[in-house]
Amino acid sequence: MKFKQGQEFTYERSFTKEDVKGFIDLAHYTGRHHEEENQDGEIMIQGLLTATLPTTLGGEYDLLVYQMLYDLTKPVYTGDHIICQIRIDQAEEKRDKIHYKLDFQCKNQKDQVVLSGYLKAIELKFD
Repeated sequence: MKFKQGQEFTYERSFTKEDVKGFIDLAHYTGRHHEEENQDGEIMIQGLLTATLPTTLGGEYDLLVYQMLYDLTKPVYTGDHIICQIRIDQAEEKRDKIHYKLDFQCKNQKDQVVLSGYLKAIELKFD
């Protein structure tokens, strides 16, 4: 078992206009609100691009996420700095697989929650 219940991880990132454009090109996820600058010269980031932050743990440690619940509570813009706290809420072995439930909360530089939720994943094993 890679993780224990109660372990915490932090990931942080600021998204750029190039990130937003790249996501538009990759996912065909468009909309004027993701292409036009606001009065501060920033662009609203796609919710699913913001939601990649809590999945970083799975990518780093070979977890296969099979369920996601996202509560996008506030828009994120280019120039915002997002800090995502992830906590291992459950870690247990079931049917020869290690299952995890990861709770997370992401806040912007103003300490406002922009995204929260949970992920359920299994630990992948490689020979």
